[in-house]
Amino acid sequence: MEIQRKDLIQLCNKFLIDEIDKNEIAKFASTLIFSDQLECNDEDEVMTNTIVEWDNEEANFPINKVNIQLWKERLENNIDKLIEYNFWNSHIEKQKEICSKFNSKWNPINKKLNVWVSLNLNQNPLNGIRLKTEDGTSGWYIWAGDYSKNKDFFQAILAEHLLQIRPEIINYFGLDTGFRFLLGKDNYEEVWLDETLKK
Repeated sequence: MEIQRKDLIQLCNKFLIDEIDKNEIAKFASTLIFSDQLECNDEDEVMTNTIVEWDNEEANFPINKVNIQLWKERLENNIDKLIEYNFWNSHIEKQKEICSKFNSKWNPINKKLNVWVSLNLNQNPLNGIRLKTEDGTSGWYIWAGDYSKNKDFFQAILAEHLLQIRPEIINYFGLDTGFRFLLGKDNYEEVWLDETLKK
């Protein structure tokens, strides 16, 4: 029996609608790797990599809905965003580029520090400001859409959790205290130093 990309995509769809769990995904991959009766196209690197990654999530990527959606996108369109959504250090070079572009000292944050975010981060435009760092926090405040003064508008989350929510935000976390950014549709980007934020 030959396995094709459509078979893996079908598994992704079943996982996304909760028909199967991650154990079934891993079992499928393991069976395929060690069975002589199942075949797959070894020349298809995307398919081969996906099967290997599913077989050992501890060494690769967690099997969850965000990553399954990314695997599905890679299988369908050959677009691979798994590293961007899973590895903090994959954003370091982009941080340095942005700092150089906007004349900021590169001042990265620890991924274990808290970032203050609004609950609607799936919306646009996306705003960010960096205030002075306080104990346990990075100094970053991120919100989408219109700003609100409501006391519950911002929630604290670990910076690394943004990897699987809006990983592009992490590209700006090297900007120094006092910097702001505004991101919009069609790759719109505005970054500037607000001297009043340094006080």
